[in-house]
Amino acid sequence: MERDMAANNKIPEVIFRRSWLYDQALARKRSFKMPSDDVLKSQVKKLEEVWEKDGGKILKEIAKVTKSPWHEKEIVCYVTSGVIPYSDPLTLNLSSGVDTLTHELIHRILSEPENKKRLQGNWRKLMAKYEKEPPKTKTHIVVHAIHAAILLGLYGEKRLKKTKAAIQEPRYIRSWEIVDRDGYGYILKELTKSLR
Repeated sequence: MERDMAANNKIPEVIFRRSWLYDQALARKRSFKMPSDDVLKSQVKKLEEVWEKDGGKILKEIAKVTKSPWHEKEIVCYVTSGVIPYSDPLTLNLSSGVDTLTHELIHRILSEPENKKRLQGNWRKLMAKYEKEPPKTKTHIVVHAIHAAILLGLYGEKRLKKTKAAIQEPRYIRSWEIVDRDGYGYILKELTKSLR
């Protein structure tokens, strides 16, 4: 297994993209009005600039913290408006920054079939520990523990506090409370137990 990890320690290229066809296919409220293409292109440019500076180290840190290699060579990241960000297809909105992108990439590496299989037993045990929590909270306990380790490792406590303070979704707030209570280190240890 260690040789497999070493052989596949490459990180994927994240490609930011606008797609009018994808925009048309996304479900939105009837009252939604798409911002101008200039506004969307500006967001793509901002993301590209930040990602060029920090992207490589974030992708490496995600793999290191999860003890899971990246299997994808390229990840297309669509930038649009009027949707909630999600990981597959990787989609961000106008208010998404690098921390949202990191969050979605954590989901992405965890859901790669090879990594999902490797983590499956530990994942089930962790989810059983939090069985009384709503599904979205349970999943995000792991995602937020990983995100906490990455933010602390790369940016420090101030960035972690800022990221947590921006959360408004009650189930995400609850998952951060659990990460704070149980400790991100404990959660990561349980997730990656017996992995190299």
